[in-house]
Amino acid sequence: MAKQKLSVNVHENLRAGLPAPILRPRPVPKPGDRLRRAVDAALAELAASASPDDPTRHKLDDILVGGLAWAAATGDTCRIEPAVHDVRTARVRLDADDPDGARTALLHAREGLAVPSQRDAR
Repeated sequence: MAKQKLSVNVHENLRAGLPAPILRPRPVPKPGDRLRRAVDAALAELAASASPDDPTRHKLDDILVGGLAWAAATGDTCRIEPAVHDVRTARVRLDADDPDGARTALLHAREGLAVPSQRDAR
């Protein structure tokens, strides 16, 4: 086994009394935060045109798939299951060239993804 030398002796620096790094707690993201942003972006895009063309529908699908992937990667899918189902329904509606049905499903998903304090205020 080859021994490697560090350019800085870590043990000497620790004994020298260097200050420890400041650890700041990171805010915990809300469940479905990325999916909520994807739904908002898709709704904004749908509001821009009444009947989106093929490239726009593909872009919307990519946005929604990205949001679903983030929800799955962070383990949020089971916490926000109704909203995930609504987003999947919206993707099917977009594929069937039904932007109104997709918009309705996305609006329903956004209600399910509302921050709890906003949901209680209604």
